[in-house]
Amino acid sequence: MILPVRKPPGCELVDWQKQYNKIISSLRAPVERAIAQLKTWRTPHTGYRRPLHTFPQTITAVTALKFFKNSFE
Repeated sequence: MILPVRKPPGCELVDWQKQYNKIISSLRAPVERAIAQLKTWRTPHTGYRRPLHTFPQTITAVTALKFFKNSFE
């Protein structure tokens, strides 16, 4: 897992640290938005209705479709 650089107490981040944090944020934002979108759907709250062995494929497909949709917005 890649984590941003934390600001030291009483100091500011240097320019390269700010740029590094900005890059990490831009990579994490779409993933966090996709997870938030999945949490708002009502179907995941009702339990998984398909055979359990197909669960990983289903999540992969839903995530791919969401990223595909977001690429056109």
